[in-house]
Amino acid sequence: MRHPFLHSAAALLGTLALCAASGSQTTTPANSKAGTPGNVPDLSGDWGNPVGAGGGGYVIGDPGDRKAGTAGDPTPYQPWALAKLNSERPENGPHATFENTTDPRLKYCDPVGVPRIYLVPTQFRFVQTPDIVYILYQYGPTWRPIAMNRAHRPDPDPTWWGESVGKYEGDTLVIDTIGFNDKTWLDHVGRPHSEELHLIERFRRINHDTLQMDLTFDDPKAYTKTWTGRKIFALQHGGFDDAYACSMSEYEHFRQSIVDPVTAPKK
Repeated sequence: MRHPFLHSAAALLGTLALCAASGSQTTTPANSKAGTPGNVPDLSGDWGNPVGAGGGGYVIGDPGDRKAGTAGDPTPYQPWALAKLNSERPENGPHATFENTTDPRLKYCDPVGVPRIYLVPTQFRFVQTPDIVYILYQYGPTWRPIAMNRAHRPDPDPTWWGESVGKYEGDTLVIDTIGFNDKTWLDHVGRPHSEELHLIERFRRINHDTLQMDLTFDDPKAYTKTWTGRKIFALQHGGFDDAYACSMSEYEHFRQSIVDPVTAPKK
């Protein structure tokens, strides 16, 4: 029996080849008029953090995640979600540490999921076809299919990345995702979510070199009301050739050579 991942990978490679051969939507000029009939907004290019911005966060009232879990944090947590956040030992935020971390990415190399993957300081790329928009992530490396102009299945099985459908609204790509498991963090500071998470991503190219992502989080089990986030990405020019895989052996080397010497009690 053919492995389903190999089948999917082969299908993706075939699609990319057809796009390149036919001059499809991925090659639309960047100054084209987005959102007109018969045309789609051009999201081509490699996108990443602006120079010097680091991974950052997307909480509008606290973009650096310096107040996560504190009195100044604007996130509308349910009590259990706030308690869980404050119990985590993440790599960023007020409780940042690499010692005895609870981060599933650092401990187990679990998939980071969406939207956390946008906070990893690597690049991503859109491949736009009429039926499916693919998002290729340099970190993983992994890719994510967005089925266009379709409804969700009635009851998708919970997965790391959820089930995504999309549509264009004028100059914006709108991605609607449900069907998450509850094993990922929303960000690097450890904000949790439940299997009821409903995530909306809205991508809009506000000028040739700048991409804006607006997020809407709807998870009544973990948050008292819907809340929003935003992140800005810059067009990158360094190429998309290198892949960044999660490796337990590399993390262990990093811990032994960098973390332990700093965190070990002094004699």
